[in-house]
Amino acid sequence: MEEERITLDREAFRALASDTRVSILKSLGRRRKTLTELSKQLGMSPSSVKEHMESLTGAGLTVMIDDGHKWKYYELTRKGRNVLNPSDTKIWILLSVSVLGILVASLDILKNTIQPAYMAIPEQSGMVRAPVSGGAEMLAENAPAAASAMQIPYLHIAAIALFSCVAALALYSLYKKKRTLFKSQ
Repeated sequence: MEEERITLDREAFRALASDTRVSILKSLGRRRKTLTELSKQLGMSPSSVKEHMESLTGAGLTVMIDDGHKWKYYELTRKGRNVLNPSDTKIWILLSVSVLGILVASLDILKNTIQPAYMAIPEQSGMVRAPVSGGAEMLAENAPAAASAMQIPYLHIAAIALFSCVAALALYSLYKKKRTLFKSQ
């Protein structure tokens, strides 16, 4: 997967040069808001906030959503979210790959442990030929010995432990970011 680059043009740099506009971006990072909500939060007049929003919208960092209702909302664009949280995409990819690795290793362990359990199929005669992994056949009376000889998949267990640690670190990183974002308000 190609890394997404954040390109800032002259207009975006001008928009981010103001502390008020950076505060607006952080506020919109939590949820979309109306002009009135932003003006109350910042303690500014709606006309001043509107000027800042025009600058942010012109730079492609925010967009006004007019869905036909009474209020018009402002929210961050993808570019605005990437400026605000540039590493979130990498953390989500890492978390997704870790969860996928845990699932694959767990399913492989289940496949290898459940398969010997259905090798011995009891029948009235007591002696049944049952398929074993690899396509070979054996007598059903030997099935318990074959099941006890099954090896524990240590490599799979190690992979699950490793992927679990990576997933836990990714979740902790996301939690820590969200927590500091809400504390800054």
